[in-house]
Amino acid sequence: MSDVIGIVNFHCSPEIEPLTLSRPLGSTSFLGRYACCDFAMSNLCNSGISTMGILVKDHQRSILKHLGGMDAWTTNTKIGQEIIMYNEPAHLYPSSNTDINNIKENDWVLYDSTASYIVVVPAHIITNIDLRPIIKEHIERKEKITIVGIKIKNAAEEFLSEQLLKIDENGYEEDAYVNLGLSGPAIASMAIYVINRTVLAEMINKYGKRNLALDLRTLIYIISKEGGYKAHVHIFDGYARCIDTFKHYMDYSFELFSKEASKKLFKPDWPIYTLTHDTPPALYGEDAIVSNSFIANGSLIEGTVINSIIARNVKIEKGAVVKNSIVFSSSKIGNGAHIENTLIDKYSTISCSRIVSGDKDEPHYVAQGSII
Repeated sequence: MSDVIGIVNFHCSPEIEPLTLSRPLGSTSFLGRYACCDFAMSNLCNSGISTMGILVKDHQRSILKHLGGMDAWTTNTKIGQEIIMYNEPAHLYPSSNTDINNIKENDWVLYDSTASYIVVVPAHIITNIDLRPIIKEHIERKEKITIVGIKIKNAAEEFLSEQLLKIDENGYEEDAYVNLGLSGPAIASMAIYVINRTVLAEMINKYGKRNLALDLRTLIYIISKEGGYKAHVHIFDGYARCIDTFKHYMDYSFELFSKEASKKLFKPDWPIYTLTHDTPPALYGEDAIVSNSFIANGSLIEGTVINSIIARNVKIEKGAVVKNSIVFSSSKIGNGAHIENTLIDKYSTISCSRIVSGDKDEPHYVAQGSII
């Protein structure tokens, strides 16, 4: 799709402390192998969109470390490219560090590009979505703006802080408001937008200078209310999980132990690309016990791992027990230690015979580099 540019938006991802103190949610490990943003970038790649802009809000180091040479998501090495878009002046003014100001600072996407359409996808929503029929519908209907929405059963538990959409009888956005946890069914925005490039440039020129704190979703709402361009809503009926709280991060990770959920997200004809590492397969000791878990390459498992996610280069020593937990890369669980309902961040060490435990409804967190 040479006529389309994809933008991966890290600005709209929520802060989930303490998990995001040193990284954005988009580059946070998921299932021990991926980063959350891999799903957004793979959706663009699999949809034939070969040029991507990466809208970086903060924590550049973490994002660049994960993206590497960025060739994992390039299907057309002749014309495809991934470009980091960072608003350096806004670093000193957090209130103006928005996706709109980032696009203004990197306005090649508006004025130097020959693409007719821009597709914006969030870095924090885990989904498997073919964007081609949505773009096709946008073009055939001669729309200016398309929002991708999803029907949710209970807004008090899903897509928190995302926009909830009210749609008129013709399928256009009539109203939108931030989900503050109201209960009941609703239509939530997935923060995926298809926008005509010239319309986005016009919108930013007209409204972007009035309010330096303006973000993309608010701009689209203003335009649909008073700017003369209605936003059409496309309803997506597939698998989508919005990571908006620490508990949801844990729950949605463990949900994928289910074959039913896993089959909805991972499909043979829709690969999820990620940065590859030159690590050997996981090694299991003679006394290792592993059940219903994801174990990444490079790990050494000599203890017991049950219903858990173990990232790369993790060592679980003999006699250690890890249950219902997530262990990030390059961590060590000592002999006889017991870990349950806990997320252990990378480079951490749990000493011999230590007990670290949380509750299913309130998982415990061990900070990066901790020694316990």
